[in-house]
Amino acid sequence: MRVQLDPRQWPSRVIPETDVEIDTAVEAFCLRANWGDADRAGVRAVVEPWFAEGWSVDALLMAVDKKPDGSRQGRPRNRDQVAHDFLRARLWSWWQGGARRARPPVAGMTLGQWWRVNRRNARLVRPRPRRPLGEAGRLAQEQSRERVRARLADPVERSRARARRWQEVLDSLLVPGQRPPTFDDSRKLLAEVVQVPAHPVCRRCGCRTGVLSQAA
Repeated sequence: MRVQLDPRQWPSRVIPETDVEIDTAVEAFCLRANWGDADRAGVRAVVEPWFAEGWSVDALLMAVDKKPDGSRQGRPRNRDQVAHDFLRARLWSWWQGGARRARPPVAGMTLGQWWRVNRRNARLVRPRPRRPLGEAGRLAQEQSRERVRARLADPVERSRARARRWQEVLDSLLVPGQRPPTFDDSRKLLAEVVQVPAHPVCRRCGCRTGVLSQAA
């Protein structure tokens, strides 16, 4: 499949096959490994046989970091080490008995397979086209818009609607079968709690007349 991709967008699980794909994958590998100073030709000479064995960029990056048993390879590359020599040394542990390459740590796919999967996923997440509303749908939509416009246009009606909602909430707190309390009920309850003084109070000065006469 002849597709020209930017190395920064190269699918890391794709196994490159053609010369163009291998060059793109090598550049993507160097970018992801942060090896900007690497000799691309030297890196290609090392990884091209691995690509032929079904390895991808993701598989090579994992092999650089870990051994087949999952243990870490060691310290990362420093700037004094030649990139393709460092890579060749790291991939040596992935030779089985020194005779053949091990299977890649992650499965890969061809560029054509990746393209089909990518297009299928794009179709699945693509928004579905909106179907036109029927007569009943248009009527319900217009009625809803009219209600919204009526609420926005009349502030008095908005205030009344808010008061009605509050009253409905308060009514929902009542015990079923009982009437809501009145102001008279509140006054009776207050009279039971607050004791009225036994002695009358003078309206002019506010003193308790009976208490003063007893004291005299």
